[in-house]
Amino acid sequence: MRRIAAIVPLLLAAAGAHAADVSTPVSTPASVSAPLQSAEPPPQLFGKPMVFRGTLGDKQVQLSIRPKNPADEGLEGEYFIFGSSQKVLLAGDGEGDALLLEESENGKDISGQWDGKLEGDTLSGNWTSADFSITRPFVLKVLSTSAPAPAKKATGTR
Repeated sequence: MRRIAAIVPLLLAAAGAHAADVSTPVSTPASVSAPLQSAEPPPQLFGKPMVFRGTLGDKQVQLSIRPKNPADEGLEGEYFIFGSSQKVLLAGDGEGDALLLEESENGKDISGQWDGKLEGDTLSGNWTSADFSITRPFVLKVLSTSAPAPAKKATGTR
């Protein structure tokens, strides 16, 4: 998980560097150039359970992710390759539309990493093996999303 904590700031810094390359015309009206102020932060795209289905390289896969409890601890989930009964565990972070997950086939050792971006209903990017010797593209479509389960109300008896 330390790799994720180190990579996410680098991704955000790189995105900011590209934004700085765009020059603004001198005559831009203030109403156009002023950033929109919002009282609420933008919605977290990965803030609810999501199921995706598509391809990892030439394999058909289904991937499920959900916020950890508490939600500020990142994401967790699993995926499987169709035709195989093995579920591979996932853990990582979603920041805006970017997703970075580490996987573990045995529950303790990292076996790979998913680095992707959600655009519309498509999550795409690259999967890389733990030793960085294999990279495969993935393209997954949102199959379903669900709202987080409501908190149970305390019911007291007298």
